[in-house]
Amino acid sequence: MAENKQDALNVSGNGWCGKILRIDLSSETITELDTQPYAELFLGGRGIATRLYWENVPADTGAFDPENHLIFMTGTLTATGAQGASRFEIVGKSPMLMPEGFCYGNMGGYWGPALKRAGFDGLIVSGKARRSVYLFISDDKAGLEDATDIHLEGVTRVGEYLKKKHGSKTHFIATGPAGMNLCRSANLMTDNEGSATGGFGAVFGSKNLKAIAVVGTQSPTVSDPEALKELNRITIQLNKRDTSFNPYPPDQISRKGKASCFQCGLDCTMRSTYRTKSNKEVVRKCQAMFVYFSWVMGRPGEPAETALDATGLCNNLSLCTMEMANIVEWISTGYKEGYLSDARTGLEIDKLGTWEFFENLCNMIAFRKGFGDILAEGLLRAGENLGSDAKVLFANEVAGVGDGATYSAREYLMNGLLYAFEPRQPIAMLHEVSRTIGLWVMNLQYPGSTPVTVDAYRKATARFWGHDKAWDLNTPDGKAMAATRIIDRTYVKDSLGLCDSCWPLMFSHHTEDNVGDTTLEVRTFNAVTGNRLDEIGLMKFGERIFNQQRAILLREGWDPEKNDIVQEFNFTDSVQSVFMNQDVLVPGEGDTVLNRKGQTLDRDVFKTMRDEFYQLRGWDPETGFPMAEKLHELELSDLGDVT
Repeated sequence: MAENKQDALNVSGNGWCGKILRIDLSSETITELDTQPYAELFLGGRGIATRLYWENVPADTGAFDPENHLIFMTGTLTATGAQGASRFEIVGKSPMLMPEGFCYGNMGGYWGPALKRAGFDGLIVSGKARRSVYLFISDDKAGLEDATDIHLEGVTRVGEYLKKKHGSKTHFIATGPAGMNLCRSANLMTDNEGSATGGFGAVFGSKNLKAIAVVGTQSPTVSDPEALKELNRITIQLNKRDTSFNPYPPDQISRKGKASCFQCGLDCTMRSTYRTKSNKEVVRKCQAMFVYFSWVMGRPGEPAETALDATGLCNNLSLCTMEMANIVEWISTGYKEGYLSDARTGLEIDKLGTWEFFENLCNMIAFRKGFGDILAEGLLRAGENLGSDAKVLFANEVAGVGDGATYSAREYLMNGLLYAFEPRQPIAMLHEVSRTIGLWVMNLQYPGSTPVTVDAYRKATARFWGHDKAWDLNTPDGKAMAATRIIDRTYVKDSLGLCDSCWPLMFSHHTEDNVGDTTLEVRTFNAVTGNRLDEIGLMKFGERIFNQQRAILLREGWDPEKNDIVQEFNFTDSVQSVFMNQDVLVPGEGDTVLNRKGQTLDRDVFKTMRDEFYQLRGWDPETGFPMAEKLHELELSDLGDVT
């Protein structure tokens, strides 16, 4: 696979199961692949999935072609008892991107751990079934089952069917009618309200694959259980924080508590259980809670439960909530500008903000009815179909996969580099910056409410981002270094199966200086696997995986001159507000507080940061291609033909 291997990991047992399932739906054959050769260089999760995509998906493959592969990989720490380690990665060619291309998603809950407990590190799905099927995996065995009875059912009904047939301990990943009808923004959903965008639900549909159900009863082995137990204790203690966030009116909807993923005892701000006045309890998380929130809250007399239920409707149909929020915004703007009408859309705009409006719109898209058939191709393609009059009404958030303007480079400079090199919105990377600033702002408003004082902010950013000027968001100094650190750490995190809600632990109320620990990830990895890596050695895997993804993008037509850039609005449209930071505040020298409201990104500043990023990465400063010396260093010399 690679040349010049040095200090290979011990991947013989602890942390890895050693097997990856390979399913060819066309021939209905199921085989196994050895994990070890991949884990030695790419760890697990995102790393192995990215490498498998490189080896299995030719550049000219279409997202809906049988030759497209969907690759599901658990992290090395998944299901080992490590805290915040329930995640798994999905990689494949996305029909949501325009043009179609390599993409990835990340999900939590119980399905990934169940797959690991069933004896498999991951699975690869290719081909197209002759009939509607689902895959059932149970303790080292796998087989295809008929899915005719649930082919166009929603995710809720699918879950009920699978649990009734295979038992209450069955965990699943599935798509709803939007996926089976090839809506390009269709999600994959898990049984704990986890979701992955990228249009992978539509890829399921193109393969006649409805779901993957798993029952696992085994436990991955751990090299040093006592060391892991102590590290878990430290992690839980450092992570203790307020999780009482409730965006809904408390007299209508209350937060009951957290909705933990498998084996996780961490305080989580991402996933919560909410209870309505009618005593309905549901799990809601992150951005998905806000898909219809502002329109419901802005409509007098409409119950807040409509906003809660709107998320549930998207999840059941498997519609991407980021795409749906952008669609509703575009429709609202289109009516205001006189471009859209009830006659053209089949909607009743005077009902915007009601349950009836949203339910009608979602069903039109999921079942490709009327105007919904156009929107089912995704907003970007709808714009191409409808023409420039439609595209000019797009908000800056409209992007291929994810929001394109959230936490942009206009407010937080290094985020320009995080956006520039990824095929989709790199939300986990952006969170590392935006949450840090958001918690600092909260501490300004309510001293002591968060551990992020200005002194802790400067210490932590120097330690985690690798530069003593990384904290200063008004200068390009140190931002390229910060971006490399954030990227490498995120790729490692996604390969270990660690959760974005809790990792990295940059700040804590429970340390003397309020600064977290950069070594917790590698110490936990060593306790589980028996290896003796240091922090630098672990982060090297992140750099390797990032360069592997770079090679894939280049092979699929990524042009660094045109694509290593942020969207144009960053240079032309001034920022007015940011989530968790309404006034766009940033730290200045000493105790000075500065304001970036009204700022844009300077083109020369971006070029300066990008040039330094190329240099730090060992890429050709003129072409942006990884140089041979760097690929040799990373044991990726086999990528040379592309780069």
